[in-house]
Amino acid sequence: MSRWALFKGALPVRLLRKTCLIEASSGCLPVYTLTFSNPPGLTSLGVRIDHGDVINVCVPEDYRTDLRYHHSHSFFPQAQPYSMSAERPGEFDITFKVYPRGRCSGYLDRVQVGETIEVFKRGTNHRRPGKYLGIIAYGVGITEAFPVAKAELEKPDVEHVKLLWASKTMGDTFWHEHLSAACRRYSGRFSIANILSCERQEGLLHGRINDQTLSDVFDASWRTAHGQENEADRDQVRFLVIGTQNMIRDTNTMLKNLGYPWLRHSLLRAF
Repeated sequence: MSRWALFKGALPVRLLRKTCLIEASSGCLPVYTLTFSNPPGLTSLGVRIDHGDVINVCVPEDYRTDLRYHHSHSFFPQAQPYSMSAERPGEFDITFKVYPRGRCSGYLDRVQVGETIEVFKRGTNHRRPGKYLGIIAYGVGITEAFPVAKAELEKPDVEHVKLLWASKTMGDTFWHEHLSAACRRYSGRFSIANILSCERQEGLLHGRINDQTLSDVFDASWRTAHGQENEADRDQVRFLVIGTQNMIRDTNTMLKNLGYPWLRHSLLRAF
């Protein structure tokens, strides 16, 4: 066990399966789901998917990439946070995209079935319930967004969940059958809008997310804009934005422009 993993109290989990969701191509980076067993003697890692808890994957200190330069988005020097995309008795999934200079994604891509990695849980968010929930997922952020959406739909205080998924092309998307099944299961309570920035497809939004996009997707669905019949329910609207820090900041600014400031309308907060 690395010094960092020992310091954070990381636990060993064994890779059971590796499933390819998107093959690598000239236009798309590969996406995989890794299925791990729970640590020996534990029935669960205690990750609260509906609260945005993450699993930090510890990269071994002696791990070396073939690249001269590598990149990590993690606050921790030797660990990278990933969402738990699913949990079942005795096992859980991590779904991730392999980036060209990604240190941890490259490490995960090289783990073989039967091998063990070290992980630890992190998360202190509090859930702030609301009647309407809008989730904006950028790219592979759907791996956190969709599990949260499903968890919210199981709660009696949620009337409708709207998911807006922003991608470059349809080739960058996955989980189509799972998303369609959720729409059928939660008919009238769950709906999805896709927006593509690099291609046009009939029935899908095109371009980049802006104030008007958010208004058309969310307020128009719930009739909660100023002057509409559900305006009185605006205080019951909650949002969750998943993407890079810049994407989250810019989207929260757009939502504020629509009258949904983060402090009052965020689904998850650490305070």
